Amino acid sequence: MDWLRVLPRVDAVPPMVKRMLSHRFFVVPMTMAVIVIAWNAYVAEHNDGIVQGRVVGPDGTPVAGAIVTLMEQNFTTNSDRGRTVTRADGSFEFTDNRSHNIQLRADKPGIGRSPVVVVRLYFRAQNVTLSQPLRIQPGAS
Repeated sequence: MDWLRVLPRVDAVPPMVKRMLSHRFFVVPMTMAVIVIAWNAYVAEHNDGIVQGRVVGPDGTPVAGAIVTLMEQNFTTNSDRGRTVTRADGSFEFTDNRSHNIQLRADKPGIGRSPVVVVRLYFRAQNVTLSQPLRIQPGAS
C-alpha cells in the first residue's frame, strides 16, 4: 500500500490546472493531434503498395495463368503500370503500386476478359486485398 502514497491525489491538482485541462480549447486540439498521429502511424504501416486478389472463371473456379493488368487512372487516361500472371489458385499480387486510384483487369486467352474494376484507395500505395475476385467473362476479349 506504500505505492498509493506516491501517486498524486486528485484533489491536489490546482483548480486552475483542472479547468485548463478540461477546457475545449485544450481538449479539441489535443484530440485532433492524437487522431493525426494515429492516422499517420496507420499509413506508415500500410503503404507498401501491395495489391492482392483472385481471378475466377465464369463458373467461379480459379483461373491459373491469367494476365492481370494494373492501370493508374489519371484525369483523362489510364496508364498501364504493371502486369502479373495468376498462380494455380487464381491469386495474384502487385508489390509496386504507388497510386491511390487504380483499375484492374484480368485476361485469359481462350476464355475471355474481366470487366475493369476501379479501386479507390484512401492514400497512395495503400495495401489492399480485393473483396471480390475478378471474374472473367467468356467472349469478352
